[in-house]
Amino acid sequence: MGVFRIKEMNCKHCEKAIQIELAKGDPTVKVDVDLKKKTVKVENLADERVLFLLKEIGYNPEKMK
Repeated sequence: MGVFRIKEMNCKHCEKAIQIELAKGDPTVKVDVDLKKKTVKVENLADERVLFLLKEIGYNPEKMK
């Protein structure tokens, strides 16, 4: 599982956009968005692919440890 911080994420629209975009990378992806912590946990998708897809829709994700 990869965990990413997205500072620009702040609303339900952001959450939905992220879920839709990551599902394009793999329909079996599991995404858990925490708007308060500004984090996204992703399962079933390579970290590099997650970073690429999130940048494609205008975010600057940071991979967390």
